[in-house]
Amino acid sequence: MSPRVRPALTEDAPLLASIHRACFDEAWDEEAFRRLMDRPGAFAFLAARSEAETESQAFILIQAAGGESEILSFGTLAGARRKGLAHSLLRAAAKEAHHLGAREMFLEVAEDNHAAIALYRGAGFVIVGRREKYYRRADGTVLDAIMLRATLPLEQGPILFDRGML
Repeated sequence: MSPRVRPALTEDAPLLASIHRACFDEAWDEEAFRRLMDRPGAFAFLAARSEAETESQAFILIQAAGGESEILSFGTLAGARRKGLAHSLLRAAAKEAHHLGAREMFLEVAEDNHAAIALYRGAGFVIVGRREKYYRRADGTVLDAIMLRATLPLEQGPILFDRGML
């Protein structure tokens, strides 16, 4: 089954915050998501494992401006990982960012997040730098951020999102 991807609305802020809280040590609250989504050029998508599922298990939040786009946050609930949700969300977000005029997409990811780095590298992102001591885990561990960048549109692959849904 293919994941179901849909645009997130401001009204989805509680769900976005809930997924974010389950994925990250430093969680963003509902108000943070509302403020971010209200910015010009900001958009988000949610994904569920299949068309039949009503509850989303993953999200991506993007800011597009000035010919660039940035992945602000991207998370998948632990029980839904390795089911294609992140791949589908990344493709949908890249397609929308390109539609909005972005020629590049960039992000930072924790150096120990090997699954995410592999996802990005597989989609055509390249490592362009490192931010030292960027992330702090709840246990006090401090990690560098790996900075990645890709040219849009991303290399071809299945995009499981129809712009007509916006």
